Amino acid sequence: MNLKWRITLVTALLIAVASSIIGAASYASISQAQLNAIDTNLQNAVGIAPGRAFERQMARGREFSNFYTPIGIALVSGSGEVSVIRPAGTAESPEIFPSLPISEINAESSTELTFTDPESGSEYRAITRPAARNMQVVAVTSLDSYSQTMRQILLSIISFVLGVTLLGALISWFVVRRFFRPVDSMISAATEISHGNTSLLVPDAAPGTELGELSEALNSMVHALRQSIITTQESETALRNFVSDASHEIRTPLTVIRGYSEILLAQSGKTESERRAVERIDSESKRLERLITSLLELDRHSHGQSSNRVVHLDVIVSAHVQDLLVMSPRPATLSIDPVSITGDPDSWEQLLGNITQNIMRYTPPGSAIEVQLHRLTDEGNNYAELIIDDSGPGIPAGMRERIFERFARVDDSRSTETGGFGLGMSIIKATVIAHSGTIALAESPAGGLRIRIRVPAN
Repeated sequence: MNLKWRITLVTALLIAVASSIIGAASYASISQAQLNAIDTNLQNAVGIAPGRAFERQMARGREFSNFYTPIGIALVSGSGEVSVIRPAGTAESPEIFPSLPISEINAESSTELTFTDPESGSEYRAITRPAARNMQVVAVTSLDSYSQTMRQILLSIISFVLGVTLLGALISWFVVRRFFRPVDSMISAATEISHGNTSLLVPDAAPGTELGELSEALNSMVHALRQSIITTQESETALRNFVSDASHEIRTPLTVIRGYSEILLAQSGKTESERRAVERIDSESKRLERLITSLLELDRHSHGQSSNRVVHLDVIVSAHVQDLLVMSPRPATLSIDPVSITGDPDSWEQLLGNITQNIMRYTPPGSAIEVQLHRLTDEGNNYAELIIDDSGPGIPAGMRERIFERFARVDDSRSTETGGFGLGMSIIKATVIAHSGTIALAESPAGGLRIRIRVPAN
């Protein structure tokens, strides 16, 4: 859940809590006001001097008008005997007088009480007033109308709380969206910048605000990033040019050194130490030549220098796997389908050569390998997928990205005699990228290294 939704929900919750408190207070006030009005009516019914009113009522023979009255009046003796003086309702249709809670009626004081009739289950409100000869006058009225009114008020308050909360949430949502509009623009711009579009700047916000300061800081960061990228590109170009020029320049004297070392090796009459020195010169010159060749090959891939010929990838993969099995016999599982791509055959020859050399160099003799080459179709596009699994020591997960860097080795303690120059994986990745493909390293089912290469196929 994003920040806009969280702010909207918190605002709606605060509105709901506040309106609920207001509604509860209003409900309690209205309820008390209603009860006070009922008590006032009951007090007016018994009058200021209930004893004299009772005597006048008795003199009239307990007669009362045919107008409807919601209040019933009774007389309670000290022994708890109840005599109904006037029931609620009309003379022609009187209502049943409820059973009074005699234990709660005090003959010596006035009392207001709410009780439930055990026979009908209805609630009643009553007041008691002392009368003559240790008796109490009790005025009673039903609370059914009061309860119904309070239920309607409660439903109205609940509807009000829900309506206000919903309206507040909608208003909050539109306000938050409007407030976050500059933030959304900044996020979109930052996403584009993170994808490499460093020519884009973050939109400006209102100056003097937090968002305005944020946009200024982000734009300053973009300017610094852009300058850093330019500086890095210039440095990489200069370094690449230096390596390329130096490699070309070194080749000529290296060829001369190799020629003279071969002449010296062909001559006889040298002592053992002299012959060992010449052999050392010859082996080191060959190793230096391989390094220069690798650097020039990597530079060629970095500049995208590849041909657009048809490459029968299945033929190249099969040939190199067979060479591997001849030079280093081991169990092999092969599943190679006919697949052709467009590219540079020499680059793929070197790619497969580097992979098979790594298998021979780093996996134990006799360890199993599995090679799969299939043609896939994904979203209407054809791909060639090459998967090579070995059962060697593999590459730790933390090293699988860094291994593609130039001169990177899994074990830095390895010498170039046993571990190469650290350019093989760089050349492999450069070849795949030059053919618009992807390469990924993972752990193979056999516990070694899995190389997965996918490139567009014909």
